[in-house]
Amino acid sequence: MIKNLLIEKCLPIISTFCGVLFINAQCNPVTEFSENFDAYSCCTMGVVPNCWSSIRLNNASQIISSTQPASGTSQIYQFGYGAGTVSIVIMPEVSNINAGTHRFRVKMKANSAGYLEFGYITDPADASTFVVLQAININNTSYNDSAAERIFTVPTTVPAGARLAIRNPGTSFAGHYWDDAVWEQIQNLSTTENDLHSGVGVYPNPFNEVLNISDTKDLKTISITDASGRQIKTIEKPSAAIQLSDLEKGVYFVTLHFKNGTTKSFKSIKY
Repeated sequence: MIKNLLIEKCLPIISTFCGVLFINAQCNPVTEFSENFDAYSCCTMGVVPNCWSSIRLNNASQIISSTQPASGTSQIYQFGYGAGTVSIVIMPEVSNINAGTHRFRVKMKANSAGYLEFGYITDPADASTFVVLQAININNTSYNDSAAERIFTVPTTVPAGARLAIRNPGTSFAGHYWDDAVWEQIQNLSTTENDLHSGVGVYPNPFNEVLNISDTKDLKTISITDASGRQIKTIEKPSAAIQLSDLEKGVYFVTLHFKNGTTKSFKSIKY
């Protein structure tokens, strides 16, 4: 994983939205990143890692929190409720945002029924340029819950130069926490892996009506998302042959969820 270790100053700017914008100095785009926020501590408003950015409008709260993180000592916390009370955490620029080769993986929890949005922003100085890719309903209050880990695919239609972001639009009174944010390569049949399920794959690719799973012994569920990042289907206790004749032609991301909590994702094309 690539981590930017540059130490740069965070510059607060008063925005035209009567909010506060924190932008770290210019950084070069990366192809992957992994961030657990442990290099940062509670509780200054708007602090994010180097090469990330933060927007807070109408007194929304966004801090580094130490309240039972998923790993290490720190995590992101977003809170704010009411019209126009918005916080957006903006990730570092990645050069392959629309390549269809990578995905975003993160762990999330909330202290009550929560709601965040995963998407992208085209101007990190303008909150109105945020575009929602997927709504995130959060009902788990612990990272130990199996629902804590979330995986998001990014459509190839996202404009080059856009930056991934997570927004709290102020529609839930919950405090939202997230940790262990990773932009990583989507595994495929040609990838060499050394994990427990290295021999498990899906085929053929492209497929028509049926997608085959090479080994279902330790498989719990399968989730399928389309190229826009929308989850289309969840299959419980899947068999070795998955009937997908109801899907339209196009690109899909097939994620295998194993009984031990690990996942493995594939990019598959239906013709």
